[in-house]
Amino acid sequence: MNKKRLLLLLVMLAVVAYIYLRPEQKEPVESTQSTEKPASMAGDAEVNILSVNDMHASIDMFPKFAALVDSLRGVYPDLLVFSAGDNRTGNPVNDQYDSVNYPMTALMNKVGFDACTVGNHEWDAGIANLNNDIKRADFPFLCANVIIPSTVDLDIKPFVFIENQGVKLAVIGLIEIRHDGIPGSHPDNLKQLSFRRPETVLPQYKYLKDQNDAVILLSHCGLETDLELAQTNPWLDAILGGHTHTLVENPTEHNGVLVTQAGSHLKNATLLTLKFKNGKLVGKKATVLDVNAVRKENVEVAQMVNEFNDAPVLNEAIAVAKTTFKNSEELGCMLTDAIREMSGADFAFQNTGGIRINTLKKGPITVKDVYSIDPFNNEVVVYQMTGTQVKRFILNSFRKNGGYPSYVSGMTYKVSVDGNSVWITKEHGNFSTQQLYKVAMNSYMASTVNIESEDEGQSTFMTSEEMLVAFLRKHKEVDYQGVVRTK
Repeated sequence: MNKKRLLLLLVMLAVVAYIYLRPEQKEPVESTQSTEKPASMAGDAEVNILSVNDMHASIDMFPKFAALVDSLRGVYPDLLVFSAGDNRTGNPVNDQYDSVNYPMTALMNKVGFDACTVGNHEWDAGIANLNNDIKRADFPFLCANVIIPSTVDLDIKPFVFIENQGVKLAVIGLIEIRHDGIPGSHPDNLKQLSFRRPETVLPQYKYLKDQNDAVILLSHCGLETDLELAQTNPWLDAILGGHTHTLVENPTEHNGVLVTQAGSHLKNATLLTLKFKNGKLVGKKATVLDVNAVRKENVEVAQMVNEFNDAPVLNEAIAVAKTTFKNSEELGCMLTDAIREMSGADFAFQNTGGIRINTLKKGPITVKDVYSIDPFNNEVVVYQMTGTQVKRFILNSFRKNGGYPSYVSGMTYKVSVDGNSVWITKEHGNFSTQQLYKVAMNSYMASTVNIESEDEGQSTFMTSEEMLVAFLRKHKEVDYQGVVRTK
């Protein structure tokens, strides 16, 4: 056989070998959706995750929380720290900081958070400020059910992969969606975005189970929704939740999924332990830890908090509470009185969710107290409404608030048990369904409650907080103990 024929025969044999002996080829898929699970490097391992939720800028709790993390890392050097959303809103030291939310982000970086899901209050200062938070954070922000157009600069990821002691973890983020299709933030802050329902989106990430040793959901959807998600998505290993401020004192598995939530305001944290044997998850346990019970403080974090709290403008006393405010309605009555008086309206309304604290001690009232009561910087809008339209507005806001009456000034009212009727008593004079009234409310209510009015509404170009500050400076002393205007 000459050299040319020998070469040709070798080429033919090589082709035949390639055709019949090559591995089976699959259709090409995106690299993030491969169905083949990589070989796990984990043998016997224990992954520990400390989770918190709804911190709401409780920076004063951070020295103890940081000490707790330090202590746990002394035992578990590879400890992961997660937040299930609502890091901000509730403390003016953070929310009114010159660079909005900088204190919380700086403290989370210092403690060493590894991931955070986006809560509804992360949007309260708008997209640009959230983008600032994301860029200066040393941890990723997660949300799988937000749709961000290419024109918006916002690096929110649907999930991340984390490797811990050779164990491959996938961490997914989800946010709650209200009946109107958006999370519970001012609609103006969400105009460029759209959202999908958590129960629709989550099953699309089931493939992550094939790629990883465990899949964790960081959920800001509320406990009830989390329990429903566990029933329909048993491929999840754990749901670390938030939004409803529920303290799950004895976390248990539901349909094989461990579901937990750690209350709010950094009073508690949950330590989740995942045990692996030969690369397989063989045990889960979650333990609630009381942050208030920690006796030590992290000195460096305490120093950071002291510097953030050194805010002379916020600490200025502007009035005196003659008695203690014992509940949110008393605070809501004061706020609506301020809105009504400063705007010149006949009636003023405030949504119950807009009052963020439940009590206020007797004594000096500071600017910081005002922004703790109402931290949202919503402008006040005034509408012209007939008495009939006022009644409809009250009923619509009652339904929007889930059966809770909005706080009010200028009247008292009672809503029927079925939510279809309302009885109004005007503060001075008689209420008439035919008369035209000036009705004031914050822009959040104006954007989310169905309103019938004689005009389109006029902005006062003042926020409700600014009106309350002006009201307190004017009156100097206030007493709302026992004031009740709704039934």
